[in-house]
Amino acid sequence: MGMSAQQKMLHVADRLGLTTLKDMQGTTRMVYDSQTTAALTHTFFKGAAQRAFPLTNVGANGNQFQVDEALLVEKIAFFIPSAADGISYGSLNGSGISVKFDLVIGNKTVIKDATCELGGEQAFFTDGTVGSAVIDLEGAGILIPPQVEYYVVAKTFTWNTRVASSVRLGCYLFGTGALLNFNTTI
Repeated sequence: MGMSAQQKMLHVADRLGLTTLKDMQGTTRMVYDSQTTAALTHTFFKGAAQRAFPLTNVGANGNQFQVDEALLVEKIAFFIPSAADGISYGSLNGSGISVKFDLVIGNKTVIKDATCELGGEQAFFTDGTVGSAVIDLEGAGILIPPQVEYYVVAKTFTWNTRVASSVRLGCYLFGTGALLNFNTTI
């Protein structure tokens, strides 16, 4: 029988010597970052502390979580900001764009050359016929531990010709998280 997301997060934290993570508040967590200047290659979360909401939601800590905070990444997705202000955005579906990406945690590439396909492989289709713009890592989540830098490098291309394409792009990481919990009354 496999481990739940929470069990996996605690197991990895324990192996890393993060013994207090088990005392923190469990939650569902999503972090996102977007770049509204069209480009062929985007690096997400690095330097995000200099961008404000609604372009990102990572805040002043940028691309690392505080002590006793973590994220077990269970889904990775990309979206297209519709304007430079980052307020509106759309899905990859209907855009003609696919994304090839790497996820790097602590200077180690943990996902390499993965693709999020508009017209993608059946494995990434939500119901076997409709393309999904989300990579689902359910059952094989990847932990971003506290105080370790993480980032995503993404390259965009036209899905049917595989030619590089310059577009605005955003990325989100979603999964089970832990938030700092002081267990005290203020």
